[in-house]
Amino acid sequence: MSVQLLWPLAGEQRIAAPYDASSGVLEIVALPGTLVRAVAAGKVTAVHADSFRIAFGHLLIDVMGLQNVRVRVAQEVVAGEPVAQAGAAGHIKLRVYQPLDPADLFQQPPVVDTPAPVASADTAPPLRLFATRDGLRIRETPIDGKPIGTLKLDEIVTSLEPAAITRRKLGVNGEWLHIRREDGTDAHTAAWFLKLAPEAEPLVASTVTDAPAPATASILGINLDIFHPRGKPDHAQLSGIGWVRIKFNVSFNPANHTYGNRDIEAAYRRYLPHIERYAQAGLKVLIVFTHQLYGEGAGFDWKQMDSGRWQQLVPTYADFARQVAAKFAGTNQVHAYQVWNEQDTHPEHARAAVPVPAGDYAHMLTETIRAIRQVDPVTPIITGGHTTGPGPGSQYARSTVAAMPPDIRPDGIAFHPYGRGEHGHRFSNWGPLAEEIEAYGAVLPGKPLWITEWGVLDHQGRLDVLPEVLSYAAGFMHIIRQNFAEQVAAAIWYAWADGMDNGFGLVDASGRPKADFFEPWCRLGHHD
Repeated sequence: MSVQLLWPLAGEQRIAAPYDASSGVLEIVALPGTLVRAVAAGKVTAVHADSFRIAFGHLLIDVMGLQNVRVRVAQEVVAGEPVAQAGAAGHIKLRVYQPLDPADLFQQPPVVDTPAPVASADTAPPLRLFATRDGLRIRETPIDGKPIGTLKLDEIVTSLEPAAITRRKLGVNGEWLHIRREDGTDAHTAAWFLKLAPEAEPLVASTVTDAPAPATASILGINLDIFHPRGKPDHAQLSGIGWVRIKFNVSFNPANHTYGNRDIEAAYRRYLPHIERYAQAGLKVLIVFTHQLYGEGAGFDWKQMDSGRWQQLVPTYADFARQVAAKFAGTNQVHAYQVWNEQDTHPEHARAAVPVPAGDYAHMLTETIRAIRQVDPVTPIITGGHTTGPGPGSQYARSTVAAMPPDIRPDGIAFHPYGRGEHGHRFSNWGPLAEEIEAYGAVLPGKPLWITEWGVLDHQGRLDVLPEVLSYAAGFMHIIRQNFAEQVAAAIWYAWADGMDNGFGLVDASGRPKADFFEPWCRLGHHD
């Protein structure tokens, strides 16, 4: 039986020890941070901080010497899919366990510093793509790599990644592709601003199946509340929206209208049907862990908290987050977690939010990230939404990060820029949006920014302001698309319906879409 595998690395490297069929070991030395790819399509069976095991067919392969492992147990991977990076030592070891003894499992590459794949499980020709925006940045490495140029609108490039991986990434916010320009330049760029060139589109109509539609590329989102009569709309009403943000409230029991409950399983059963149907419809789900995850009704008086009391709360709070994350790990139903909400609120203005001193929040964030990572090593974990603006808010964020251990960082900074937008607009009374994005963007350079609440407050039910609210929203999104498209991961409106606190809803208190507002708003995430 012949067995052939993809070569696991690209870039500068050398073979420390060629594949040895007797021991099943291949050793490669590469630069730290070099991308490591799956050698075949298979299923992940074990994950550790610096290694993982994958099974396909009768083979088991251990891959060791890694960092930033981005797969999880039970995850199905495609041949060539990025799964980790070479560790700090740069020494990668693959050990193959299987009953056969094929000496040609890995062949010695003809040039040991730049080995080519032995064989490809994806034999489709490279896909050609085109840019959907003018001035799209290309970088030496993904996300925060050195910019090396821009693409013009409709410029054709070639994907250097397998066709299956390329198709899965296209149009998905947060994904990056390795591409080659017509002039031969190799670079990385944002996959959500690329589409298949016409000749790459299928020539026959696809068969209709029951599979869920792919996630929309829109960064627009909406805040929902499953306990509100209008807060859990049918997924069909959310067409064109990319994200839903849902608070995971363990405290409230709707069966008897009591607070302080701690039954995670009961809360999970309440939320699961809603989260499942949104995820299956292609929406991305952001779960928020607030004071109602644990703490409310547990003997903690939020107005009398001090560092000692926060220290007492955090271990149980973090464990509650771990238990919830464990239920969703590997399901592809939750796409990000947010820890707390508006933690930098001034105490005198606190109402629904519970403020936390920066040092205590750093401890909470650190321990919650550690707890979630025990059961889910890949789903992004972001900060609560900062709400005190580009000055005090960004300084609070800096103080939080400075108080965290250097090896623990959130995967993004979230903030709530109410009252900010285009200069001079009636609803931009607190100043320009760009000022706030730039301030928070400087806290953790290279990390994405999440706008987890924005909108217009205190105008519910007023039809006379509809045109102004729409123009405000259009200007807000225009600023993001034109200047910060690669930084902002989501822009989540507050809220879906009038009556959900004091946000200006997309629908009225009866659930009816607002005429001349609803559909234009939903289109804002895709084009000017």
